[in-house]
Amino acid sequence: MRGPGLSALFGTVGSAMSLTPLDTFYPPLNQTSYITNSSAGTYGGFYRAGTHGPTGGAPYGTYDYCAMPHPRKHELPSEASGAKLVKLSYLQRHQRRSPYNILPGGENQAYHCDNVRPYLYAGPNDSNGIQPMPVYAQTYQDPNDPFKTGVNSTCQFPQITIGGIEDGYQHGKDIWDVYHTKLGLIPEEPNERVWFRSSDSALVQASAGAVLRGIWPEYKGSLPLHQMVTSVDTVNEGFSCNAISSTLDKIKSTDKWTEHMKATEKLRSELGSMLGADDISWQETFDHFCDNFQARLCNGYELPCSVSNSSQCVTMKMAEEVFRAGDWEWNYYWRTNEYATKYIQLVEGLFIGEIVDDLKATQDGTSSIDYRHTFIHDGDIGPILGALGINALRWPGMASNIAFEVWEKEKSYYARVLYSGHPVQSIHGSLDWIPLSQLIDILSPFIPEDITALCG
Repeated sequence: MRGPGLSALFGTVGSAMSLTPLDTFYPPLNQTSYITNSSAGTYGGFYRAGTHGPTGGAPYGTYDYCAMPHPRKHELPSEASGAKLVKLSYLQRHQRRSPYNILPGGENQAYHCDNVRPYLYAGPNDSNGIQPMPVYAQTYQDPNDPFKTGVNSTCQFPQITIGGIEDGYQHGKDIWDVYHTKLGLIPEEPNERVWFRSSDSALVQASAGAVLRGIWPEYKGSLPLHQMVTSVDTVNEGFSCNAISSTLDKIKSTDKWTEHMKATEKLRSELGSMLGADDISWQETFDHFCDNFQARLCNGYELPCSVSNSSQCVTMKMAEEVFRAGDWEWNYYWRTNEYATKYIQLVEGLFIGEIVDDLKATQDGTSSIDYRHTFIHDGDIGPILGALGINALRWPGMASNIAFEVWEKEKSYYARVLYSGHPVQSIHGSLDWIPLSQLIDILSPFIPEDITALCG
């Protein structure tokens, strides 16, 4: 399934504003007037992709929610003369997927995932042992099922889609072109100096498989994808911490948050009435509406209509305001609210500590890993960008990525931090070529001294 042309979807907002690709990452998000300013449209961003990928059409480097840009050989910022890349810590969100949030009033379109095989099997680490049958999940619906979900689907919610797999493979190929062919860091085959990690999400693990196959298309072996024990995982809010929810409650009690809720009251009411989504989980933030609309548009589907009245449909203008509100919320969570530092410490501080320890090991010459790749979620990418002091934070789109590069020149270490292929523009300046010690100093205040005490 293919959607209409990009210009038909978004008009000439990008050209009218004369936005460069980099500009599209940094909207004026500090004021709630941005949300209700319909002339802003998508602020030059893209929210549409076909069923199949990899995506194309957006000028490279533009904020493209469905498949965020990533380092590519021909667009990579130039490195300093005489410098050598000695470490890459690459973080990325999974590729595009079906939604988490199904409309309470029912979905007017069927979701199809029978073109994807989510494999589910386990085997011994001894190649001479019993080898399992490579079974995969095939979702179906019993027509006599008494629990009617309102969704006719062969998808689980969420799961990686065929476009996500194809995007992931291309993402991996581009990583290879940059960090093996051009910069010589990634080895010909996986060895003891590469290390991979993911959250415990099957969706994220499936995305990792696609990306890693793009990096090493001819490799015949298997690879370990490290995960922490779920109850203590330092990504994806894996560990229990009461202070996370209590701090979020404080954020949502501020005057600025109240102003944002008042500004969007009419839109939330209209959507809630049309789509049967008027309970608190859909009305207290724009998370659920954004997720549902984004997943539709990013996989070749249309915006939803009422199940009971097919003439009542979400318009692109309404969706654009939803997306602007979602961007505003993410910027407020991780950048501009008065509790942002504590909130980042609680949600992501332990993982930020792992990043800093890895950078310090490279600086001290004790690191045993040259290439570290971690597959995570938007809820991890956001607070890390907040800790870096990014000037404006839009919702980190599908496959959004942060590359921490460490370079050595004349026995000194320097860092470059790329967000979706661009050097991060932050309150500390452009994180393009800075002393490694400065990057460590930027991140260190977000590492909790005592997480158990902070969590209460």
